[in-house]
Amino acid sequence: MGPDLDDIAELLEDFKTELRRTNKSKGTIDTYSRDVGYFVAFLASQEPPIAPTAAALTRDNIGTYIEDTLNRTNKRTGKPVTPEYAHRQYRSLQQFCRYLEYKAIIGVNPFDKMNPPTVPEKPIPVPPIESLRKLLSVCEGTDFESRRDTAIIRLMADIGPRINEIAPLDLDALDFHENTALVIGKGRRPRNLPFGDKTRIALRRYLRARAQHPQAANDNPALWLGKRGRMTGSGIQQMLDRRAEQAGIGHIHPHQLRHFFAHNWLANGGQEQDLMMLAGWRSRQMLARYARATAETRAQDAHRKARLGDQL
Repeated sequence: MGPDLDDIAELLEDFKTELRRTNKSKGTIDTYSRDVGYFVAFLASQEPPIAPTAAALTRDNIGTYIEDTLNRTNKRTGKPVTPEYAHRQYRSLQQFCRYLEYKAIIGVNPFDKMNPPTVPEKPIPVPPIESLRKLLSVCEGTDFESRRDTAIIRLMADIGPRINEIAPLDLDALDFHENTALVIGKGRRPRNLPFGDKTRIALRRYLRARAQHPQAANDNPALWLGKRGRMTGSGIQQMLDRRAEQAGIGHIHPHQLRHFFAHNWLANGGQEQDLMMLAGWRSRQMLARYARATAETRAQDAHRKARLGDQL
């Protein structure tokens, strides 16, 4: 007996093939696959279980799934699931259904006139420069990890990449003639990001230490090396957690360094259009979101510089 071509698992394989053909990143494909799988598990948990076929992709079933997701508890943290997580589930299923509608596998898209869960806006705190100086101070030293961690922190604060842009960097991403790092952003869009002199020095010192690392043998192309080879995004996060604890500054998320970069660019008179290019944003919506977190501080600084009251 052949496969059930209407089965969601079979349709998901076709969807993944389409994503690969359109050059979507592995991270995007894995996220969509995992989230559709969660929906299938939800269907199986119902009383009675709902058959995981295209016919189960209804507005009611998806709405109930999103509501159930919002009421769940994260098994790892014991805390309620975040609205951001439920929003991601919604978007993943929406992309899957959009593909099925395009292929005429479903006649009606269940997401038509359906609204995603609201995600409350929570500004990400920008770490003060004093905290980042403390973070760098605990990385002082000539050993491999000190050199590597200093280079990572300086590069992230200097050019503001996403964590999944900096972790996969290879050695040839660095250009010391132009002092730039080539990162691949969302949609596989490349950006050449310029870095400053202190970052250049930190990178050169790290590369000299890296040349002696056991994992550097056999022409390993990975820029950031750990004990078992290329560092992952998770490995960089763990490094930041460890260094932040040593510095006594509390938790530092990689995205806070991206916010630090964006805030300082604007605070020092950088143009918004240039920031959009450097940060890899195609919409001003993201610019507004990042700028809003520290807009009050910049406005206060601008007022102090203008000295409007002193002109009376």
